[in-house]
Amino acid sequence: MAAYFTLTLDTTAPSSGSISLPSYANTVSVTATLSATGATYMKIYGDIAASSGSSTAISESDASWVAYAASASLYLTTGDGTKTVYVKFKDDVGNVSSAASDTCVLDTSAPTVTIVGPDVATISKVSGYNVSQFSFSADDAFVEWTVRVVPSTSSDHTAGTEIPSTGGSTNMHGSTTTAAGTAVSCKIYGADLETAAGSDGAHIIKVFVKDANENWSI
Repeated sequence: MAAYFTLTLDTTAPSSGSISLPSYANTVSVTATLSATGATYMKIYGDIAASSGSSTAISESDASWVAYAASASLYLTTGDGTKTVYVKFKDDVGNVSSAASDTCVLDTSAPTVTIVGPDVATISKVSGYNVSQFSFSADDAFVEWTVRVVPSTSSDHTAGTEIPSTGGSTNMHGSTTTAAGTAVSCKIYGADLETAAGSDGAHIIKVFVKDANENWSI
């Protein structure tokens, strides 16, 4: 029988620890990407909630060590604004890394659209009577818009039919980044309104815009 044994001393904590969150989120549910060398466990804390719908952040002392993974599903605390999430990593002999962190801007607020016009309330397909003009703006910067014939004033951006531009209508759709308060001028021609609406009569025209965080106006 041997009169000796080998005992390894390991005082080195996991290294290269990192956490990556989406830059922006329009829902409290996000996925964090994690990475560390030599990690067996991890502890995540900060502006995250214990479960869906909770508004209480978890402090480091309240957080638990869980098995290391390359990703984790998290619930951010409610309330728009910048959220900071921290992570520490631990190896299988208790060495703990320093904290790594990342931020995510939670933005759940939909833009509000304001329409000016139209200049006329009834059009036909007869030249000189076949166009209605209006403009719209939003209280937040937006990156996309659509002008649609919708079934009701409460319809969302997926309802109804977008007015085409084949008959001369302008700015019925766009994907140009537009600053808050900037007016976009539009024209609707009778032929295009007929295509989208399908019949004569009064039709609800609604403008929808989408901000950079994919919140559509309602």
